[in-house]
Amino acid sequence: MSALTLAEIRAIVRFRGDFRNTLRFPDLNVNAEIQAAFAEFYELVADTNEGYWDTQGPVTTTASVAFVALPTDSWRVRGVDRVDGTDFIEMRQIGVSERNRYGSDTDEPCAYRLTARGLDLFPTPDAVYSIRVTYTPRAPALIEATAREYYNGWEEYVIYGALIRLAENEERDTSEWQNRIDRQAARIKGGASQRKAAEPEYINLRQGHGDDLPDERWR
Repeated sequence: MSALTLAEIRAIVRFRGDFRNTLRFPDLNVNAEIQAAFAEFYELVADTNEGYWDTQGPVTTTASVAFVALPTDSWRVRGVDRVDGTDFIEMRQIGVSERNRYGSDTDEPCAYRLTARGLDLFPTPDAVYSIRVTYTPRAPALIEATAREYYNGWEEYVIYGALIRLAENEERDTSEWQNRIDRQAARIKGGASQRKAAEPEYINLRQGHGDDLPDERWR
């Protein structure tokens, strides 16, 4: 897979969609549609390839403060662990119905709730603790001069996604481009089931005498 810059993607979009009039379609507007298409692609990969974009980041609690902010680029939280020496203690996510379970006690936090301010911690920390957050980052911004490699076929999905968005503003027919983006989406979803392709295949082998089923069932 070749890496493409934002400028190269923009040039392809202009060529395929006949959007070469830079006064009518300035770079700023084309870039916005490309970024929107990329964000849609990014979410599709996140949904179908669970964990594909995941990373980890540390956060630190404050004594007697009942919450901690998430890493600044956090989008979807996948898991939270308290660091205990060289070990990681998984913290349990709780719902609003358990908000009073730990009362007003302060101690080592062992549970959390996701809120607008980050992680509400239960019980409230009684000291400074290190927390490891496993999360999916927000979709990054495509950069003009930097080549990016993301996922097999990502650029085609983004190109057709941008074409559809631009053409809809012109009230043009987008059915053919929609068919193409649907095929790219199917490729991404199909690839999700092949991520463990390095593992051995498991097939039913003919065991012969002593097997639960007679040999004829395997012929």
